[in-house]
Formats: sequence, structure tokens, C-alpha cells
Amino acid sequence: MTGQHLDRRSVMRGVATAGAGVAAGALAAGGGTAYAAGAGGDPYVVNVMSHNADPTGATPSDAAFRAAATELLSAANWQKNPISGTILKKVLLIPPGNYLLTEPDSLLPHVDGRGGGGVIDGIAISGYGKRTSRIVYAPTANDTTLWTNYRRYKNIRISGLTFTSTNPTSSFCYSYSEDGGYGAQDTWYTDVEWRGDWKRGIGLDGPVDATQQGQAQSDLNSEMGWDHCQIGGTYSEAFLVTGMNTAATQQDQFLNYWFRDCKVEFKSGVFVKNIRGGSMNFIGGSYILTDGAKAGTFFQLTSDAASRFDSVLRLFAQGIRFELQGPNHKVIDSRWTRGNITFVSCDDTAQHFQDWAPGAVTHAYAFDVDGASGPMVRYLDCALMGTHRVTTGSTPTTSGKLLYDGCRFIDARKPAGTDGFLRWTGTAAPRHEMRDCLAGPTYTPDVKYPA
Repeated sequence: MTGQHLDRRSVMRGVATAGAGVAAGALAAGGGTAYAAGAGGDPYVVNVMSHNADPTGATPSDAAFRAAATELLSAANWQKNPISGTILKKVLLIPPGNYLLTEPDSLLPHVDGRGGGGVIDGIAISGYGKRTSRIVYAPTANDTTLWTNYRRYKNIRISGLTFTSTNPTSSFCYSYSEDGGYGAQDTWYTDVEWRGDWKRGIGLDGPVDATQQGQAQSDLNSEMGWDHCQIGGTYSEAFLVTGMNTAATQQDQFLNYWFRDCKVEFKSGVFVKNIRGGSMNFIGGSYILTDGAKAGTFFQLTSDAASRFDSVLRLFAQGIRFELQGPNHKVIDSRWTRGNITFVSCDDTAQHFQDWAPGAVTHAYAFDVDGASGPMVRYLDCALMGTHRVTTGSTPTTSGKLLYDGCRFIDARKPAGTDGFLRWTGTAAPRHEMRDCLAGPTYTPDVKYPA
């Protein structure tokens, strides 16, 4: 086994052989629990238990986590790599337990990579599975962040953990990246769960100007993925905010996001708020808004930024079961003036039997933000409840269109118009087309506007 080929199974095997006292704790001579006993033994692992973390959650483990991170990132753990120059040769392990953290940046230290800390390539933090290895973030101060990646950490793997916030002003991660090798590129979450009340899950930020500190800022590198994760709780801003500064055109280089087979089942707020950047893919999974009394939106695509690059104005969703449980719930609320939005084989009809469902606006688009333009919107083989609403004015659509192909409008009896499935607010109808669709149980005539 080498540092380059260490996988999570190997980590678990190594820790298991380090002694039974790792997970359960060993009894100290005085009868207390010595949590660190037997926690070492694997040359490729830094175990938070070896730094006296408390797996019962009775006392804060900030000092233990900080000490473990210091060991993980120490110069003694660097090794040469032919791809990126230097990488770590150890991973951070969090055994089963409930660990209480009360201070910001206790998971990894907040160090400026450009300011002398250096870029660290290859960070792996592993638990034993969500709800088995749990971290509760309970800061007494408001507006804090559990961990900050300030142009320092690249190629990050976080797996097998549950994160819970008890302070609704807290955020999980703030990630600031820029060109010149100081990106937060390639972050992947696997089998990770978020619970509790948060202000923001993950916020992506970067420089405002095209140049900063003499460096070109053309590529901010923020590819991220979520695989078999669970997003729960509440979010007053959003779980994922792509681009924190509307004036920073360079933040359109935040791009390429993949959510695969996730359970997005949160109470209220926004799942993904797209201000800058984009090119987003959502494949499979169950997406549920669970608090019918509060507002919630899965995809909020804003027009806050005055300019956008064409290559990032893209959202693709496939094979997802959406469940909206209240009249103020939406799958999508888009104010994009161009780009492409595609739903393939998706279903949001689970609650269509509710009294409020037929009149609910479940998908909303604005075609009046920049003249009379909008994105190219496609629904292919989807089952859809309620109504879709397009904000228009008096000017015919100059760009953009809504196309429904082989879809079922489960609550509607007409495809489009003031009492149809697709409705609009202005005197001008948006450009739209419906073919081979069902309105309720009956095939509806194909519609094309303008003809």
C-alpha cells in the first residue's frame, strides 16, 4: 500500500488493527475514559481520537480536531508527486461518535495559500458513514464558518460524515479561489449528510478584478461533486451559492457541478442559488421540500449579475423525483436571460392530489429581464403538476423558448393560456411548443407559438 493508492477501505482496515480501544475508548487507571488510547498505529492515518477528541459530544473537541489537522498538514507528511509537486501522505480519520465543535475553522485551519501557507493538493477526510461519524457545529458567535478554503486546498475528498448546525447563522464552508494555482479545484463529497439550521452550506467566492496582485484571474477552478449525499435542514440563503459577488465577472469561471443520486430533503430555503458560474448537472435522486408552511426552491437562477458567460448558463436535471409539499414550493425559479435548461424524465406530481396543487406555480421563468429574452427550456418525458408561469410584457420573445415533448400535465385540461398548464403574465405570450403531451388523461393537440 502506498500513499498514492490509499483508499478508504485500507484506512478502515488499518484503524481496525490499531486496537479495539479506538472507537470505544479505553479505561484510564483512574476509571475515566482515555479516548486517545490505542488510536495510533497506521502510518497513513491521522486519527482525531489520538488527540483526545470526545466521541460522546459531552465536551468540545475543537482542540483535538485542530491538533489532528496540524499533524495532517505538517511538513513531515509531504511527499513528492509527479502531477502537482507535493501532496499529503496521510488522511484524517473520524471514528464513530458524536463530536462537538464550537469554534470556526476547527475542521481545517483557515490559512491563506498565497500568503505563505502554500497550496495543499490532496486532502482526504473520512468518517465511517453518515450518522455513524457525526460532527455537531454549535458556535456561540454568529456568522461563523466551520471550515474555510482560502486559495489553499485542492483535490479534496470528504466522505462518510454527518454535519449538523445548531446556529442558523452558521455556514458550512466558504471557498475562495483564484488563478495561478490557487484554486479550490476538484472537491468531492461522498456519503455526506447536512442537517440542522444553516445560513449557507457552501459559498464560492473569488477576486473581483481581472487581475489581482499582478496575477491574471481568468480561471478560478471550482469543479465540485456530490455523490450519494443527503442535504437536509434549513438554509436562509442557500445550500450552494455559486459566485458570491455579482460584480465579479471572473466568478463566471466557477463551473462544472455534479450531483449524483442524492437525497435533497430539506425543510425550507434554497438548494442551489446560481449568481455566477454554473454548468450544473443533477442526475437521479429524491428531492423533497418537507415544510409545506414555508417557502422553498430547489434551483434559483438569478439575474443579479449584469453580465454572464454563455458557457456557464446551463442546467441539466435527469431522472429526479421532486416532491413539493406546499403552495410556495418551486422546482425552479429562473431569471436567466439566455442559456439552456433541460429536464429529462423528471416527476414532480407526488402531491398533486392536494387542494392547493392545481393552482400552484411549480416552475417559474422570467422572459422580461433583458428585453423579451429567456433561456431555451426543454422538458422531455416529464410528469408535471400545477402550472408553469412565465413573466412577460408586451413584446414578443426575441430569444428563448419553452418546449414540452412527451410530457404529462397532470392537473391541467388545456396545454397553454390563461387557464392552461403554461401561463404568462403579460400581453405577449412566450415562444413555446408542446408535442405528444397529455393534459390530464387526454392527449392534447400539439401547440406551437408562434405557428
